[in-house]
Amino acid sequence: MDSSVVLNQMVMLMLIVVVGYITAKSGVLSKTANLNFAGLINYVTVPALILSSTSAAGQVGTKWDSIFVLIMAVLSYVFFIGLAFLTPKLFRVQADQAGILQFLTVFANNGFMGFPVVQAIFGTGALFYASIYNIPNNLLVYSIGIYMITKGQKSSQIDWRTILMNPATIASFLALFFFFFDIELPSVIAQTATSIGGITSPLAMFIIGSSMADIDLVAAAKNVKLYAFAAFRMLLVPLFLWLLLSPLISNPIILGILIIIAAMPGPTMAVTLSTQYGGQTAFATSYVFISTVLSVITIPLISLLF
Repeated sequence: MDSSVVLNQMVMLMLIVVVGYITAKSGVLSKTANLNFAGLINYVTVPALILSSTSAAGQVGTKWDSIFVLIMAVLSYVFFIGLAFLTPKLFRVQADQAGILQFLTVFANNGFMGFPVVQAIFGTGALFYASIYNIPNNLLVYSIGIYMITKGQKSSQIDWRTILMNPATIASFLALFFFFFDIELPSVIAQTATSIGGITSPLAMFIIGSSMADIDLVAAAKNVKLYAFAAFRMLLVPLFLWLLLSPLISNPIILGILIIIAAMPGPTMAVTLSTQYGGQTAFATSYVFISTVLSVITIPLISLLF
């Protein structure tokens, strides 16, 4: 893989982030519009993008590769959850920040940023496997994720309806079913899904930039501990996973997808959930900003492994 190509793609995506930031700062779009766009991505464009990826999935891997990716994804999250017990002590954060740091250890920006980056680097067919990787993420973020954010603050019941009825999760299972049993969508439906899904990448990066308009960028940039954690989570952890998985995975694209997704910056969901459940929103927001900016450097560096 040519790392200069990856760098160009990351710069392009980050330029869209900058446009989103400037647009929000200038007041062209309201916060309500930003929320509406986020809902459009979660409920419409990402599911369409996932379903449209099934036709090209066979160019990347086999049916058994898809099951293998799901198994690797589950094992990866087991690893991340185990690691989350160590990171608060490793980075010596305050007790009230331990839960959000654990959340940021386990979860990354698989959807809003992961899908566009995977598509840009590996092509549309790779999105199918990225969506499979995202299945355990969607199941865990509203369960153990909320538990971590609300640690010692506020008890909340797990909403299994939200977990299981997530449109991206449903689309991922449908795509896996269609691919495994050689079911092709009618041409007009496939083309419609492709067209709708095509707006996901620019719109997602636009929203990331827009959401940063409310961040105190100066204060976030001065937090040295955030840089250290970002380097650990976005460079050292993916490198360790590469050393662990490269002897087991012969398909370089499958391996690349797993490692690139693991190297994603902090998820915007950390900000949303910490706001909703009374977590450390400032800490979460600052890390999302720092890690997203640093990803322009870290993701091309990680791509040198392939």
